[in-house]
Amino acid sequence: MSESKLDLIAKMLAKAESTTPEEAEALTEHAERLMLKYGIEQARIDERRAKLGQSQEQIVQETQLFTGVYARDLREMGGQVTFALGTLRPLQKDVAGLGSILYIVGFESDVRQARLLIASLEVQAMVAMRAWWRANRPLFRYSSESEKRRARSGFIRGFGAGASARIRRNRQTIVEDAGSGTDLVLSSRRDRVDAVVDEKKHPKARTRKPADELTYAEGVRAGYEANTGEKNLTAGRALESHSDEDAA
Repeated sequence: MSESKLDLIAKMLAKAESTTPEEAEALTEHAERLMLKYGIEQARIDERRAKLGQSQEQIVQETQLFTGVYARDLREMGGQVTFALGTLRPLQKDVAGLGSILYIVGFESDVRQARLLIASLEVQAMVAMRAWWRANRPLFRYSSESEKRRARSGFIRGFGAGASARIRRNRQTIVEDAGSGTDLVLSSRRDRVDAVVDEKKHPKARTRKPADELTYAEGVRAGYEANTGEKNLTAGRALESHSDEDAA
């Protein structure tokens, strides 16, 4: 992936972190769609290189650390998003006194995109949770502190599930639109990543208790509900146009 394309995605996600919820949803989904399209483009380039006997993109493993009270919730979200992108594999681990670690295994360009997206969604999830908590805090006035924390945790976990469901939906649509043979190309790419993961000693994260059902459902809606990418994208399209001009 060219630096100009990665920069465009980064700009969209950065703007999504500091705008209205509606525009943030639209910008994030648009960025996700671009990631998926660029991933297909890179997979096809790699396939052509393989047929010509040329070197292909390298498979790497990168680490993303989450800290704070909601570290495990955010790491779980990162793992869901990583898997939903289709050609990456997440490995997860808790480290006492340090935080929660997400290992992202995949082709270098895919991993770079995933890290950008996860970092942005981490900010958006926390913003959405705090807004939801301000509106719903009176409902928990008789709850214990641990119950309140569990409610906020459930929202974040649901946000991750909703965001990853949206990514899978968009991925299916984009693969279908890309034409025949695309799924086979991506499957081959995914199989190569799986082979690398199978050779690794898998870090393990502790099994978690189920999230609070009510707050989880609220989080799912917050993470999933987004425009189709066709509305409220003035800022995103302006960024895309500007990037195209820079690249020209």
